[in-house]
Amino acid sequence: MDLTTLAYLVLLGLGIIGTDAVVHHNSVVVEVSASPKTDKMAVDQATLTTGFKDDLYEITRVNSLQSVVPPEIRMTEDQGVGMAIAKAVNLEGVAYALQDQFRVRPDTIRFSLYIQNGQVRGFIAGHSRSLGYFHNILVPKKDEALMRFVHRCALWSAEQLAPYATALYLLQKHTADGKFDAVAKIAKTAEARLPPTPTSADRALFDNLLGIVALFKNDPKSAQQEFHQAMLDDPSNPVPFLNAALTDLQIDDNRKAADRMQTLLRVAPPKNAVLRMTAYMTWGAALMGLKDLPRADRMLQKATQIDPQSATAFSLWAEEKRLADDTAAAARLDRKAQIASATFENYAEVGALWFHLSWRDNEPVIRNKFANPTLVGYH
Repeated sequence: MDLTTLAYLVLLGLGIIGTDAVVHHNSVVVEVSASPKTDKMAVDQATLTTGFKDDLYEITRVNSLQSVVPPEIRMTEDQGVGMAIAKAVNLEGVAYALQDQFRVRPDTIRFSLYIQNGQVRGFIAGHSRSLGYFHNILVPKKDEALMRFVHRCALWSAEQLAPYATALYLLQKHTADGKFDAVAKIAKTAEARLPPTPTSADRALFDNLLGIVALFKNDPKSAQQEFHQAMLDDPSNPVPFLNAALTDLQIDDNRKAADRMQTLLRVAPPKNAVLRMTAYMTWGAALMGLKDLPRADRMLQKATQIDPQSATAFSLWAEEKRLADDTAAAARLDRKAQIASATFENYAEVGALWFHLSWRDNEPVIRNKFANPTLVGYH
């Protein structure tokens, strides 16, 4: 190869590196390796790579309404044309230096399984723009299956790269058994890493999540404190305001819940249709608690017009109709709620997905009887 051709390749490669950096600015480059198969580690390289990558993908792919874009999971062999050219002409180090210089180097994860003293170990090392360099060595628990251990390693890796998405994943995974210690730990650890600024959109996300956990623990007062802090953290985020109104209802302060939703819809109505529907639905529940059924009826009608797929809104409207002694209308709305339950969608950050809007006095925290269908998932 002559010097002119080499120069063109270098310039071309470095130019494409810049393009790669823009196109894959939110990517994670993953490398997986394992020692040769043994009795303790009966898994081949392909299975290990696929298992770890798929687990990492699933954990970080929990879609959120908070514009948290999940990272693109890429293997080392898929790093892009620019890096391939740089490697071909032995300028890989220069390419990485340029990525570091312009702060566009992707996050990285290297996961290795190996045997030490007769025991399987998982070595994880990587780098993220937010956390810097990190590493850990994990050991399987007693009688833990190998691929379950690989999943646990992927979970720890995801926590370093995308703590909010990982916390959401664990929240949804443990709604049945109520084991939310890991969710709270991730949220508090992530908050401790944030700068102590007066406002923080990131801190608001985690405070709101801690409020949801408190509601799962039947502690609406603690939940209210978390939602209040989330509102202070980020006054532009409507979700903590919706959740705060839910806790107002839970502690029987129906007037405050109604006023809070009226103000939200007047001053800063959510652009997201599901959130706007939730505001009208919550307002309707508050008016039910205040015995103002005609206005509650109008709010719940508005909620179902905004989101005709909300099983929760139709079900709550049926409750209002029963209060008004209109059993025929209540039956029709209950049927609509059942039909809508096949496509019901809401977001994990919104308390109305998980809990009944408590318009009755002295009612404990009750789980919503509807949930997002597994096959539909979050949008």
